[in-house]
Amino acid sequence: MLYDYIIIGSGMGGLAAGLNLIKHKKKVLILEKNSLPGGLVTTFRRGRFEFDTSLYYLFDYGDEINPGSLQKLLKEENIDLNTKVTDFNMRIHDLKTNDDFMVNGDFDSFRIELEKLKMDSTPSINKLLSIIKEIHTALECFKNNDEAYTKYPNFLKYLDKYTNEALKDIGMPRETINRLCYMWVVIGCPINKLSFIDFCDIMYKMIYKKQVVATSKALDFSLKIADCYQKNGGKIFYNSCVSKITKENNIYLIKTVDNLEYKAKNIICDVSARYVNKYLLENVSKEQLKLDNARSLSPNCFVLYLGLNASYDKIGLTNYHYYLFDDLRSDMCISKMMNTNHHTMEAIIPNVVNEGASPKNTTILILKKTFYYNEFSNLNKYNYEKYKEEMAQNMINDFTKYFGIDIEEYIEEIEIASPKTFRSYVNTINGSIFGYARSSNDNMINRLISYEDEKIPNISYVGSNAVLGGFINNAYESGYYVTNKLLEKEVQND
Repeated sequence: MLYDYIIIGSGMGGLAAGLNLIKHKKKVLILEKNSLPGGLVTTFRRGRFEFDTSLYYLFDYGDEINPGSLQKLLKEENIDLNTKVTDFNMRIHDLKTNDDFMVNGDFDSFRIELEKLKMDSTPSINKLLSIIKEIHTALECFKNNDEAYTKYPNFLKYLDKYTNEALKDIGMPRETINRLCYMWVVIGCPINKLSFIDFCDIMYKMIYKKQVVATSKALDFSLKIADCYQKNGGKIFYNSCVSKITKENNIYLIKTVDNLEYKAKNIICDVSARYVNKYLLENVSKEQLKLDNARSLSPNCFVLYLGLNASYDKIGLTNYHYYLFDDLRSDMCISKMMNTNHHTMEAIIPNVVNEGASPKNTTILILKKTFYYNEFSNLNKYNYEKYKEEMAQNMINDFTKYFGIDIEEYIEEIEIASPKTFRSYVNTINGSIFGYARSSNDNMINRLISYEDEKIPNISYVGSNAVLGGFINNAYESGYYVTNKLLEKEVQND
């Protein structure tokens, strides 16, 4: 059978692409290497605990009154996601200054705390909020090829500015900048290399579309989307790992590791171009390799999943998020993340916002550390497990020491995911789970501008590595953005 489109990978981008193409009466097949859909939007079980590997919060989902883009796309497909709007609920510890503070409530509450920190920050915060709204409106025009974006002066002014430059330009004090930009440290993108347009895009979704959490498991979300796709006529073949892509007479031949072959007019990849160029395609041009190698990968990730045998309030875990930073200055902090020997990490306690995240009188605690140099690639089978265990113990010790909460005595289940784990499960290069870094010139605007020029004929990319960048909402939306472009071109060519 000749398919119109074969999609490699059933992550959020691949599933969304499949849904949109099926809706337009295309013959579509998704090939998924694992036995379940969703990529990293999945769930695994250890003992009596079910751990979500992601979906700890959703940007751009919104509520019933003010829905975000992600919710609108899901509603169009009649996909209901059980969610709960949640305010900021975090504790942040800065090792550089020994500052330990809470961020609780909605953004207005956060804003009050920022203003208390520096009384002269109010005008700059007001100006920033106004600029964020303006840039969001202009960016939506830009994404839709609507030249109305030229009517928004701040969009044009800050189009090629980095975040630290823009925030200084509007008069924001350094202390306020550091606290406002905490999240960019975690995903390894210093604000002196982060496009201000990308910054405003995410901030708009955090502030005006609300932050929500899913109250059902991540796998349930992925299965709902996959089920909708299949009910509308789409096919998914699981346990189908693609090993090679060749082309003959404008038809692509996709071969799997078990020597099955499928034919398609077009291919959509929910894996990175770097992986496809390195392992799947033959005769990749030097220009294409040069273009891909010029892009920076986001940092690697090490995650510790802990099942604790007591309730979160008994243990003293009162916040949904805990952040530990070597330095709240993002450039200084990230400079220490070239290996695993740093203290910066994120902790998430799902039970704080979702009592049903684990059995009664138990708690799930997830500790996450990001870093750049992949030390795990140099380990052999003899010292790999030892290194993992030592790193996990160091993270537990750091959490206990700097937040004053002893968790070790409550540990019932423990699972460790290293870069090798992520690379094996979703074919990420070096275990990087945030896609290509949205930094320097590889930002959303430049990706949108160069989208057509960078494309290989009849091969497209969706997901966190694609045009809209990381985060689940962007990965999902990319599936629609890319397939709409492809469908428009089909109409033009007819």
